Amino acid sequence: MTTRRHVLHVLAAAPALTACGGEQLPDPAAAWRNPGAGERDPRRFALAHAILAPNPHNTQPWLVTLHGEDGMALYCDLGRRLPFTDPFDRQITIGCGAFLECYRLALRHLGYAPVITAFPDGEPSPRLDAKPLAHVNFGARTDAPADPLFDYIAARRTNRSPYDLTRIPHLTDLQKLADAAYERTGEVEWALEPERVAHLRDIVWRAFELEMHTPGALAETFGWLRFGRDEVARHRDGLAVEGPLIGAAKLFGMFGRANMLNPNSEANRQALQDWRRKIDTAPAFAWLSMQENDDTPTGRLTAGMAYARMNLAATGAGLAIHPWSQGLQEYREMASIRSELRTALQNGENFPHMLVRIGYADPVEPAARRGVDAIMRPAAGAP
Repeated sequence: MTTRRHVLHVLAAAPALTACGGEQLPDPAAAWRNPGAGERDPRRFALAHAILAPNPHNTQPWLVTLHGEDGMALYCDLGRRLPFTDPFDRQITIGCGAFLECYRLALRHLGYAPVITAFPDGEPSPRLDAKPLAHVNFGARTDAPADPLFDYIAARRTNRSPYDLTRIPHLTDLQKLADAAYERTGEVEWALEPERVAHLRDIVWRAFELEMHTPGALAETFGWLRFGRDEVARHRDGLAVEGPLIGAAKLFGMFGRANMLNPNSEANRQALQDWRRKIDTAPAFAWLSMQENDDTPTGRLTAGMAYARMNLAATGAGLAIHPWSQGLQEYREMASIRSELRTALQNGENFPHMLVRIGYADPVEPAARRGVDAIMRPAAGAP
C-alpha cells in the first residue's frame, strides 16, 4: 500500500532526472549530451558548455548577446535571482562567474585565449542590475595546450545523495581542487578531522533547519521546486523532485503551496529527517574563499570562476560535491549562524563564498538545463 511516508521519502531523496516522453516535452538532460555538437559559431559552442555551470537552485540566471564576429556580453536575468536568501546577489553572481569560466574553458579548447572584461559599464550596488556582468572576446589564437578541466564540464554533477563515510578524500585530490581554484585567485581549504567535521555538520544543519523555518526562505525554495517529470521537462530549471510516486502525491495535493510552506507539515518534517541523514554522511567539508578586499561584484564573479574550477577538479578526481552554503547567506535571520560559521572556518582575512560537503557517492544524473537558445537575446539595435 502506498503511504504518505513512502511518498515523502521519495520527495526528500532528490532522485535523478530521466528523459521524458509521451507528451513531446523537451528532454531536460539533452544539453549535457555532446554539448555544442554541430555549432559553427565558436561562441555558441562555448555557450553550450557554459550553461552546464553550477548555479544556485539551478536558476540558470544568464542572458547573453552576441556582438560582431567574436563578442559575447553576459547579463543577469533579473527575474531569476533569489531576493530573500541572496539579498545582495552574491550567489547569483557566483553562478554567473561559473558560467564565464566554463565559457572560457570551451574557447580555450578551440585554441583561443579569451579576454574577459568584468562589469565593463561599472559595478552595480547593492544588487545586480541591467548592465552587463562581463564582455568576452576570443582573444589571440594560441598553441598552448587546452585546460584539462574542459573535459569534465559535461561530466560534472551536484550530488545530493548520501556519501560513503568509510572513504575520506585523499589530500592529493583535495590539493588538485586548491590548485585549480588558485588559478582564479581562489583559496580552497578543507576539514577532514572527525571533531571538526562534526562541528561543521552541526552548524550547517542548524542553518538548513533555520532556512526551512524561515517563511521567506522556504517560499523562495518552494518556487524553484519541480515536482515530477512533466514539471521538470516543462521548466528545465530548478530543483527536481522525482520518483515513481510523485504523480500520486501531486494528485492527493501533498505538494500544494499551503502544505509545502508549512515547516511543520508531514512533508517537510520527513524532508528534514532525510536531509539530516544526508548531512550526517558528510565525511569532509571544503570551502572556497577570496581575500577580504575581494568582496566586491568583481570579486564575487571571480569567486564563481574559481568555484567552477574547484568543482571540475573534483569531478576529475572522482569526488562528489554538494553545496551547503546556507550558513553563509546574508539575510537577517541567518546573521548569528553566519558569524559562527565564518569563525569555524577560521578564514582569517579571507572571505568564504562557498561551502560544500565532499566525498564519494553513487553517480547521479544531471540537472535540467534549458539550452542555449533560452538565454539568447538580441543585441541592441538588432532587428
